Amino acid sequence: MSENIRRRELLRQIGAGVVGGTVVPALLRAQDKPASTQPATQSAVGTIRDLPTRRFGRIGLQLPVLSFGTAAMGHAFYEPDAFEEVVSAALAAGIRYIDTAPIYDVAEERLGAMMSRIRKDIFLVTKSHGRSRDEVLRDNEASLKRLKTDHVDLAHLHNVGEITREEAIGKGGALDGMLELKRQGVVRHIGCTGHLRPGRFIPVIETGAIEVLMVAMNFVDHHTYNFEEKLLPTARKHDCAIIAMKVYGGVTGGWDGYKNRRPGRLISDEDRQDAIDYALSIPGLATMVIGFKSLQELRLTIQSVRNHRPLEGLRREAVLAKGARLAKDWGEHFGPVA
Repeated sequence: MSENIRRRELLRQIGAGVVGGTVVPALLRAQDKPASTQPATQSAVGTIRDLPTRRFGRIGLQLPVLSFGTAAMGHAFYEPDAFEEVVSAALAAGIRYIDTAPIYDVAEERLGAMMSRIRKDIFLVTKSHGRSRDEVLRDNEASLKRLKTDHVDLAHLHNVGEITREEAIGKGGALDGMLELKRQGVVRHIGCTGHLRPGRFIPVIETGAIEVLMVAMNFVDHHTYNFEEKLLPTARKHDCAIIAMKVYGGVTGGWDGYKNRRPGRLISDEDRQDAIDYALSIPGLATMVIGFKSLQELRLTIQSVRNHRPLEGLRREAVLAKGARLAKDWGEHFGPVA
């Protein structure tokens, strides 16, 4: 049984959920309590609508710096109402880029149930873990059905660090499938994502077909995987839109961490702000994709985005030094570097 299937089965077998409601945006400012101790309410998650947007690479769109990833909450152990509540809050706050994937358990189905109401307001993104043209075509056909739409704005080759060069860009490989979908108009733009083996991305980007790159970047994994220096120069050369994911270091415990609803690794108020400031200070960064499991997590991140200061000078040195210490404990937690 493949790793992806094992992950999906694990997540489908988990019960229990959380309750939901409806959302109206309003800005909540910290008063006399630390940010993490202030409860989020349905009417007070904050907004990014008044913040500057950034250019999305050669695609040319202007998008907010904060985007929504459904990996964290797209699982059957969350009730549909809770999923819809948090997604609705994010959209009301001004988020437009919504990221999903076939392996995120029921995330595509949950988005599909909302699609008739939200499609015109979002930049919709899915992925394929297919290792051949035909597998990518099948993945996309199934994703469109689950999402209840006739096209996606962007489709990624999912975790390029896990597939070989031949599988990715050889004749009849995964990229051939993406190019065919783009010719058909059911995929508007092509990207690639990954957490490990930065060197495997370079020949894929050098094809010139990749318009968007989403990789794991935070001030800790900078010292281990270092996509920032190993890969981003190639992405910038091709004017790819650059997206940071795993900004908070990823959920602790890997995929099993979702089962136990664990948070990201960098969740203290100080670490959260450092993580946001680090990501938004990456040269050429277009947006960050972050997974939210609650209104509170959404509120805290919006607050940190609003409080963003460029990470520079002595503070940058201190944050990177902290990251170097943590990196010794984290190790190659996403998989091999090479």
